Amino acid sequence: MALPALSWKFVGTQSFVSGIANSHDAVYTLGTAVTYADGTARTPGSGSAWTWAREVSGSTVAVYGNPPTNALTMRYILAGDTSTTAYTFLTPDSAGTANSVACGMNRASGAYTTWTNAQPFTSGFSGFWRGTRLFSVVAYDSVAMWESQEGCVIQYGIASTGVTSTVFFGAVIDPLNTAAGTCESDGRLYVFSGCGSASTVSSAFLNTTTDGPFSHNGSNQQAHCGIFSPGTTTVIPATRFGTFQPSATFIALNGDIVRMPFSFVNSSNAFLGQARSVYIVRDAQSRLKWDNAGTVIGYIVGSTLNSSGDCFLLTA
Repeated sequence: MALPALSWKFVGTQSFVSGIANSHDAVYTLGTAVTYADGTARTPGSGSAWTWAREVSGSTVAVYGNPPTNALTMRYILAGDTSTTAYTFLTPDSAGTANSVACGMNRASGAYTTWTNAQPFTSGFSGFWRGTRLFSVVAYDSVAMWESQEGCVIQYGIASTGVTSTVFFGAVIDPLNTAAGTCESDGRLYVFSGCGSASTVSSAFLNTTTDGPFSHNGSNQQAHCGIFSPGTTTVIPATRFGTFQPSATFIALNGDIVRMPFSFVNSSNAFLGQARSVYIVRDAQSRLKWDNAGTVIGYIVGSTLNSSGDCFLLTA
């Protein structure tokens, strides 16, 4: 039986003077906002609104959030500073890079300690994968946030070139199965995905399973995506099943926008599940809203800020 549909909302875009600490503060500002981009009320911990906190050590070094629907006490973290600070990496990444935002997830979360602790939330941590390029290489100057009852998307971008790096968090994979070993006790699979420090997202990222959001590359510093193996803190690599070339012509015969579901597999090509309220659509520019006669259809998370490229639609 399929899980309930998610209702995605666009929190907004926050610009900042480029720097990793400022990017964390920008995420925190969005995560604590009391209105959405469309002006409607946002109450953290209610509806689709996540609850966020931050760690400040001279400057902000980490931000962490949890969704309003959260049976397994999950938390998700973005962290990093300007030093080659030691922290817990997840294979195949390795430590030693400053100025790159790292991402991770945690189950059965306890009290927060610090991002450099092997267990930032007391126990249950995945370890970190890199989510962005180095700020010293790509001077990201804005962050966008989308959220739903059980998922969140954070996108880093730079106005001058339009390139982006994107992190996905949450219970955004539906196993379509409740048999033992296929899902958590609540019927879900929990995922996190970062785009790596080696490159920003390609405008044709859907044409490969090793680049961009929801893809996994087996090399250090590349894009990674994984789930918690049900009932454990072991992370299983996950990636989109299949490659796609949607282009601008990917529409229905009558011209309507096509929303194509897609699935995830593990490194052995075993089926993991289907994306929840996230669809492949025709090429578009990121951070747009699509509506029909005033009714919001959803929001575009794409590869570029100033031109059309491969993208996902988050349905409202």
